[in-house]
Amino acid sequence: MPKAYNVNTNEDKSLLNIMGFEVSKKDGYAIIRTNESNLDAHTVPQLNSELVILSGQQTKNMILDLTECDYCDAAGLSALMIAHRLCKEGKLILCGLTPGVERMISIQRFDPPLIIVADLVEAESRMEK
Repeated sequence: MPKAYNVNTNEDKSLLNIMGFEVSKKDGYAIIRTNESNLDAHTVPQLNSELVILSGQQTKNMILDLTECDYCDAAGLSALMIAHRLCKEGKLILCGLTPGVERMISIQRFDPPLIIVADLVEAESRMEK
């Protein structure tokens, strides 16, 4: 099945919607929103691709909005570790975690610890500090 690409540009803000993820670039950071209910072996390859593309564009600060995600397995944790490593010279903020996803993430010890906030509004506020 071919990938559908939707690109909208509006005053330095672009939105790229590829399969289950939306990527928007802001001044100094990117927001990755998952539209998938599962962050698992089926969805992680696309997320990893987006992370690598953003890193290649010198994006060091990212917000990962997992509001729509109800489940995260070991593959999902691996993607979060990749995002964490790619943002080591910047910030990675997670938001919108469901209790199940937050519990799974708490199993993994990230060093330094992940920044986890309630929602996208708070994440953007923290990113701009």
